Amino acid sequence: MCRSLHNEEGIISMKNEKKDKVVILGAGLTGLTAAHFLENPSSGGKAIKPFILEKQDIAGGLCRTEEKEGFSFDHTGHLLHFKKKDSIWKKFIEGELRIDLKKHSRAASIHIMNTLVPYPFQYHLAYLPKDEKEKCVRDYLKVYKTGAPAGASFRQWAEHSFGRRMASLFFLPYNQKLWNFNLNKMSTDWMGRFVPGPDAGKILRGAEKKDPSQSAGYNASFYYPRSGGIGQLPAALAKGKNIVFNASIKQIDFTAKKIFFEGGNMAYDRLISTIPLPELLGYLKGAPQNAAAKKLKWTGVYNMNIAVKKNFSKLGHWIYFPHGKIPFYRIGFLSNFSALPDGFSTIYIESSYRSERKKTSGASVMKFFNIKSDEIIVRKDIDIPYAYVIYDMAREKTLAGIQDFLSRCGIISTGRFGGWKYSTMEEAMQDGFDAASSSV
Repeated sequence: MCRSLHNEEGIISMKNEKKDKVVILGAGLTGLTAAHFLENPSSGGKAIKPFILEKQDIAGGLCRTEEKEGFSFDHTGHLLHFKKKDSIWKKFIEGELRIDLKKHSRAASIHIMNTLVPYPFQYHLAYLPKDEKEKCVRDYLKVYKTGAPAGASFRQWAEHSFGRRMASLFFLPYNQKLWNFNLNKMSTDWMGRFVPGPDAGKILRGAEKKDPSQSAGYNASFYYPRSGGIGQLPAALAKGKNIVFNASIKQIDFTAKKIFFEGGNMAYDRLISTIPLPELLGYLKGAPQNAAAKKLKWTGVYNMNIAVKKNFSKLGHWIYFPHGKIPFYRIGFLSNFSALPDGFSTIYIESSYRSERKKTSGASVMKFFNIKSDEIIVRKDIDIPYAYVIYDMAREKTLAGIQDFLSRCGIISTGRFGGWKYSTMEEAMQDGFDAASSSV
């Protein structure tokens, strides 16, 4: 068995004492990365060639890039955020996959009170009307010394960290719109480096004067392929892989270690699953954890993409929309980090849903941007049934029981949706490496 993953210098070799038949469910970023390191002797393995079962007719999962009439569209914004400047995954993408990445400094804003406030909201209060700014500062000063109590819900955290006015202007309406879930029942376990916390100095400086340079957060800078779309990553990883496309799984007999899918079946010694956890549990014949699967919660995203004959280069990379009058929660400008000919823009619009898909109205987008119908050259709609895992108060306990059961069955369930978590592409690739390491 392999136990080492990586150290400060980079990836450590994986020891492999025997060759097992490894099957991977899902040809997304995690599954393809796992396959790469199982196959690649330079990583220390013995060139195990796993089979990958993919239900779509193309590899990539949510990291795909769709082409339509000469324009490229990702499955919403997929940007690379590296934890360290010398990230081994940045070196891997640029060196081994030979993808030319360009670094961008985030230019994001929030649409509030018919104006654009730079992100993060809490550090740019001077952009608000004077009376609103004063309310935000006054409410913040009431709570800044105490902060949120231990075990607080997301709503409690927002109100006790920033004060009620800041919470009501941005943190609560935006997250309600994104998650479509009761924020009183949502934990803060997902936030980590994803949500910039309160910094009294920055908040007060940002209230005193407009300073767009005040920045924070894991995505203050990001990387993206210099040309083409983010789909270059899975395309490079998929080369030469044993991928069975259009593999519609019917059942997995985890006792006999056999997968039944439309058109055939496949035995395995070790199984790595990167598909959404509720779907995996639904396939497991007689699994006692099927009831637990019903406790898992998530949101889907309806992603409308358009190419327009209009220049939106001055609007930055993306805009957040916290309030309910506008149906979408975020709009991004792919053309502002992936070059297009002058005078053209590609825009992605995101609306979340839970039980019933919310199709974005083209009219609402056209109205906001003052776009005429003849200026829209291409429209490409993408439905993403699994987009964000909801961290309710029961998630941690439920997930622990499920993962314990899967571990006893010899199944590794990993990645953003296999591990049932909120994570980045860098973490998805690390999950793939870790799964490969544990499988040899």
